[in-house]
Amino acid sequence: MKRKKKRMSTLVRVLLCSWCVLGLLLTFFVIKWALNLSKPEVPENTDVFADVSKGPEGTSAVTRPVNPEVTQPAATATPMPQAEFVTEHAHAGEVAEQYGYSGNVAYGLRYPRRENTAEESAAEQAAQNLLTEKLAEFSGEEEYCTVLVDYEDGECAGLYSVLFYIETEADGETEAETSLWIYNKKKGEPVENPRELFADRAYLYVAQQVNELLAVESEETSEGQESAEKPERTFSGTREEFSEYLLTAEGVKFYYELEEERREITIPYIALHTYMAVTENGTVVADSIRELDPDKPMIALTFDDGPHFQQTPRLLELLEQYNARSTFFILGDRSHFTESNKETVKLVAEAGHEIASHTYSHKDLKTLTLEQLTDEVVKARDNLYALTGEYPTMIRPPYGSYNNLVKEYSYAPLITWNLDSKDWSFRDTAKIVDHVLTEAGDGKIVLMHDIHWFTVDAIEQLLPELVARGYQIVTVRELFYYNNVELENGKVYHSSYN
Repeated sequence: MKRKKKRMSTLVRVLLCSWCVLGLLLTFFVIKWALNLSKPEVPENTDVFADVSKGPEGTSAVTRPVNPEVTQPAATATPMPQAEFVTEHAHAGEVAEQYGYSGNVAYGLRYPRRENTAEESAAEQAAQNLLTEKLAEFSGEEEYCTVLVDYEDGECAGLYSVLFYIETEADGETEAETSLWIYNKKKGEPVENPRELFADRAYLYVAQQVNELLAVESEETSEGQESAEKPERTFSGTREEFSEYLLTAEGVKFYYELEEERREITIPYIALHTYMAVTENGTVVADSIRELDPDKPMIALTFDDGPHFQQTPRLLELLEQYNARSTFFILGDRSHFTESNKETVKLVAEAGHEIASHTYSHKDLKTLTLEQLTDEVVKARDNLYALTGEYPTMIRPPYGSYNNLVKEYSYAPLITWNLDSKDWSFRDTAKIVDHVLTEAGDGKIVLMHDIHWFTVDAIEQLLPELVARGYQIVTVRELFYYNNVELENGKVYHSSYN
């Protein structure tokens, strides 16, 4: 009996253990089934972030402050990449950020926040357009990709510039490119073709400055050696070499590559503003060019030594009667001599005439030191800018006097003349009129002075006669424009055909 009882006890134990194992397995599957029911589904092409806000069309995004704590996407079989900015660029003010997903593309977007809503809206739209273009490129990718759009910005007076940095990663390869965007605050619209803001000659000047800088660096590196070879010119001055730039308060910051190193150089505006298709004040230079008949003769009547609070306004009225435009070479000190003179300069600009520099105090430039020369040029430039909001883009050296130093450091084309009215010598209206009409010709630049009453009296007789002879009375800029002459800093021009 004892042996039989022992066998029954073992069987019970086996049965009990089996039921325990089955119970544990059943509990495990029930828990797993319950967990699967509670797991959220992530629809395709939907951002996994909370608080979704607007993003490029067909996507979703979340906007958050710079350098936020990144929210991780929900778990998937193959985790999607997280868009994350690694390189930090210089931002002038507050920054807006967006993160999100579009299909298999994770993206991050940055754009500037501006006090002016029109500027901010335009800048945001430009950034969104860039992102949308990139997302469209990768829309068919099966593998996960990332797209990052960051920027660097700066501004000068009426122009606000943004250099966008676009970085993409797909199939293990990373590519980078840039896009330049400039906003004309005066006109309230983006600048068309911002890569063409500067004329070709601007890049030649930038290359010259970079090459000189590299030569100095080479000499410093070679100190202590027996002989140091002068380095050959590194840059030739093409747009491609300096395609990336920013407009800043200090000047134009150009970026360039040297031995796979990204460098920069800032060029003051005084050296470049004459080559800008859009001025620092946000005005398109072409706006000052009227539609004229290129087949009809043109003559430029130019006026020195002003303004004069009485004679200059009278001259403006005469010019308006005959749809004539002129170039006024104004003295920097006289422009601010009295309040009436200040107002007269503004009248000249408002009437659509061209304001150029006759230096600050009418000194013979070729007799000056470099410091004195620079003072004459810069003070006149700044005084005229203060009154008109535009920097003069041409200089007439007093007495038509110049040398190599003047040509190099005037930072502007030097405009003289090839028909002297001799009003300063004749001081007689009839003689002035007779002399000008005798010597007049197509493409000529006439020297006159709007500070003399007898000169303005002569203009009253000259204008109807010149118009009757078929002449169009134009500014210097118009004269050169219609004769296909590209003005160059440091070069002297006596007429449109020089």
